[in-house]
Amino acid sequence: MTVTAETSVAVSLTVGQTWHMSAFVVDDDGIASSTAPVVTVTLPNGTTTTPDVSAAETGRYSTTVVTAVAGRHTAVWATAFGAAHFSAWADPVVTAAGMPDRAEFKQYAGLTDTSRDDEIDVALVSEAAAQRAVCRVPAAYPSDLREALMRRVARNLALRLLPLAVLRGDGETGSDTILPGRDPEIRRLEAPHRKMRMG
Repeated sequence: MTVTAETSVAVSLTVGQTWHMSAFVVDDDGIASSTAPVVTVTLPNGTTTTPDVSAAETGRYSTTVVTAVAGRHTAVWATAFGAAHFSAWADPVVTAAGMPDRAEFKQYAGLTDTSRDDEIDVALVSEAAAQRAVCRVPAAYPSDLREALMRRVARNLALRLLPLAVLRGDGETGSDTILPGRDPEIRRLEAPHRKMRMG
């Protein structure tokens, strides 16, 4: 390979953060190239930009891009000797107004009536607190945590109808079933964000 990435080729950032990229370029003879690559960054809306490239030394080049919008950014480092590809995903900072609310949950759950609105509000507050207690919740609230919170609330509301968390059996289904205390799908979605317990 004639263009070797020296920073991660795939990163996750928050909107407003700076995306750092660097690479080492050699020619076909394996000699460090004195010709800087042309870097083309494609923004989430499909437009492109060409940031300035600086040389720390012959063959070693770097550039930075401020991720001003949310979504997937890609960068192509083109040289006469080959190319390198980088990508960055930028999540937006989520204010209180952008956090999951009753309307979003009702859309998620397919609910249209208003009979349980108060319960939904209480469940959202309590389950968001429960999530914060076990997860590192960044300023850029990611989609996996959002999905996990929706599932937490749905489970909360379902269990309110089963205060003992027991499904009663009958002549066909057999004995009573005790529901598991933890939802494996919630744990899977929250796994990358779980706080490490010490001791």
